[in-house]
Amino acid sequence: MRHKKLAASIAASCVFTPGVALATNGMIMEGYGPIAAAMGGAAMAYDNGTAALANNPATLGLMADGRRIDAMVGYVGPDVSVPGVFGDSSADAFYMPAFGFVKKQGELAYGVGVYGQGGMGTEYANGDMAQVGVGRVIFPLAWRANSRLIVGGSVDVVWAGMDLVADLNPFTAGKELDFSDDSDFTGRAKGYSLAAKLGFTYRLDDALTVGGVYQSAGNLPDLKGAGYKVEGFDMPAMVGLGLAWQASERLMVAADLKDVLWGSSMNTVSIYHNGMLVAPFQQDWDDQIVVALGLSWKFSDVLTGRVGYNYGKNPIPDDFVNYLWPAIVEHHYTAGFGYAFDKQSQVNFSLSYVPEVTVAGTGPLPPMGNGGITIDHSQFNWQLMYSYTF
Repeated sequence: MRHKKLAASIAASCVFTPGVALATNGMIMEGYGPIAAAMGGAAMAYDNGTAALANNPATLGLMADGRRIDAMVGYVGPDVSVPGVFGDSSADAFYMPAFGFVKKQGELAYGVGVYGQGGMGTEYANGDMAQVGVGRVIFPLAWRANSRLIVGGSVDVVWAGMDLVADLNPFTAGKELDFSDDSDFTGRAKGYSLAAKLGFTYRLDDALTVGGVYQSAGNLPDLKGAGYKVEGFDMPAMVGLGLAWQASERLMVAADLKDVLWGSSMNTVSIYHNGMLVAPFQQDWDDQIVVALGLSWKFSDVLTGRVGYNYGKNPIPDDFVNYLWPAIVEHHYTAGFGYAFDKQSQVNFSLSYVPEVTVAGTGPLPPMGNGGITIDHSQFNWQLMYSYTF
């Protein structure tokens, strides 16, 4: 009985920040596309296929002339538990499809793609649950200015969807927040906006290339649905710089450094129902430095192996950590491979192991804060992509 009362009190005090809780680098994936993901997410300065749409669009200019189609599915397997209070989350498998098409001809490369920026959720035995997803339809353009410099950019149509069921008052029956649909890919409350990316690559010599990108904030408007409105939820701006070193004919080493500007996007999120404020949630996330390291080894003309490491310090202050989307994991150990069936068809695969992190809330005791709650979170993720060039 004591644990049930504590669970209800915590639900009343720390429901969530409605963030796209993929919960890898905060709410951002550790890597987009299995080529980059297998190399710890490093992707700023070498050709990694149409995943460049989500990484650095300038790398599209490194492709060979022709057309490329990528079809991908990603899997995120979170293992979340709130011991002694809510127990284990039953939401432990999330799938994210993606698609990209690019044509490169001479100095120009352009195309279109659809990529999930993140998506996860939690669901507990008491009925509390949260599912949030953010995705982008991306229109890129890359231009080779000279033999060394490529510049690129994209216009991104951003969408977000959110489901949320949570008990705000432990002394009354029912759920004060209750909006959800039956889809794994949308949410009952939705919002749409535009964003942009601007990037470059520069070849310093025959072996070493540097690259960088700036991605604007998502600028999402209020998410609306079922009489609810969510204010103050946005995806962050990001700036990144990386390099790729072709150390030998077989070995390539890549490294990226990114600054994810959570401090400008995740502050206070307010939820209204039928025009009345139901819950304002203070977040005050920190900006996050992300380090990605990877290497690839070409075993033969058809088989390439990859390994990597990714680290991003948990950006959520312990005062505000939340059981519904605990985006708290930090270390990622990655591996994968690429296999070419012929000159036109290939498959790439990545695995990501995310060891368990435990965070204890340091806010006031319930019902005013998250004191007394401990969250455990680990992950096992994979991505699979088929590519066809013509």
